[in-house]
Amino acid sequence: MSEPTVHVSDELLSRLSEVSNATVLSALRQRGYHKVFMDGVKPLAMGRRLCARAVTLRSLPVRPDLAARIATGSAGDGFNETPRWQAVDSVGPGWALVTDAMRLSNVSTGGDVVYSRILTRKGAGLVTDGAVRDGVAVAEYGFPVYAGGSTSIVGEDHILPYQVNEPIQCGGVLVWPGDIVMGDDDGVVVLPSQLAEEILPWAVEHDEMEQAILEHTIRTGESPKSYYPFNDETKKLWERWKAGRA
Repeated sequence: MSEPTVHVSDELLSRLSEVSNATVLSALRQRGYHKVFMDGVKPLAMGRRLCARAVTLRSLPVRPDLAARIATGSAGDGFNETPRWQAVDSVGPGWALVTDAMRLSNVSTGGDVVYSRILTRKGAGLVTDGAVRDGVAVAEYGFPVYAGGSTSIVGEDHILPYQVNEPIQCGGVLVWPGDIVMGDDDGVVVLPSQLAEEILPWAVEHDEMEQAILEHTIRTGESPKSYYPFNDETKKLWERWKAGRA
């Protein structure tokens, strides 16, 4: 099991949840992190936000002999014998399950029964580049769900849950256990845990500047081009905006 590079506190997690994904993406890009937005992973229900530490689950292509080798008990057939339940049971407040399904977006990683465990454990959400069975029912649990899609195709014939809390890919992005997964209506950004505290002040300031620009230009009819990209006039506008809110 790989430990998080840095443990992100609940307080920092709460503050990160208030900044936009687009801003975090920009901050990471400035630091040379270009592959942090998951391909093909979209919300099953719009209008929800996710900001949580990652519990990771790695999958492999299914093979009967390997399935027998990694069986974890005698709970039943199929996925019940794999580490999937260990992964789901590791989720709790502030933690989301992130499953590498090898980008098989039409293959189920679980359905309403399995993912009801995220609900009962008060987990923050679910992210997978595979699919979810019973997608409408899972979305109705209320926690954010990001997936390659919804499907009726069972996963047992295609993928084998293999390792919990080891580095994985999801949607073509590297996810280390404890990294921050941030989801909105556009998709999911992965924030390396060791950068969370560094990026937060920059992200807050950036979002405030953009809000100041929006409020001013919508009110006055002035073009945003005078303030964007950010410049000295932007900073003056931002200072006035902050003073007006004090």
